[in-house]
Amino acid sequence: MGRVIKHEAMEGVRMESGVVRRMRSFARGESTWAEVEGMTFEEAKAIAQVGCDLAAAGRLEEARILFEGLVAGNPRDAGAHAALGTVYQRLGRLEEAIAEYSAALARDAAHPVALANRGELYLRKGERQGFTDLSNAVEVDPHGETAAGRRARALVKAITLVAVEKLKEDSDQL
Repeated sequence: MGRVIKHEAMEGVRMESGVVRRMRSFARGESTWAEVEGMTFEEAKAIAQVGCDLAAAGRLEEARILFEGLVAGNPRDAGAHAALGTVYQRLGRLEEAIAEYSAALARDAAHPVALANRGELYLRKGERQGFTDLSNAVEVDPHGETAAGRRARALVKAITLVAVEKLKEDSDQL
C-alpha cells in the first residue's frame, strides 16, 4: 500500500503479468487490496501496533485513520475490525463500533475483544445479546488471558450476583 501512481505515456508499456492477475483477482472479489499491493502480515501487524500505540496515547483520530485503512485494505481481517470498533467506541461512535465488532465476529466468532466490547455496548442499550456476547467472551478466554476476557468475566460475575440478589428479594416477598 502507499505506492504512487504516475501518469506517463503508456505506449509500449506493459503491466507486469502478476500485477494484472492480482488486479483481476481483486475485481472478482477473490483477494483484498492489501494482497494486490503485496502487503505482508508483518507489515499489517506493524501498522496495527502503531494504531494501538496511538489509541493508547489518546490520539484516537490518527488511530481511526490507520485502522480504517487496514479494514479497507483487508476487510477479512477480524482484528482490524475489532480494533476499529474499539477506536469508534472510545470516540463515542457507538453504532459504528457495534457494526465493526459484528464484522469482526462474522469473520472470527471467537474474537474475545469483539465479543466483550460488543457485549458491553449491547448491555448499555438494554439488549440481552450483551450478556450472551459476554458469556461467549468468557468461554473463548476461560483463563482470562486477555484484558477483554478478564473484563467480560467480571461483568458476567457482576450481572449474575445482581440477578441472584433480585431472585432472593423476589422470593422473600412471596
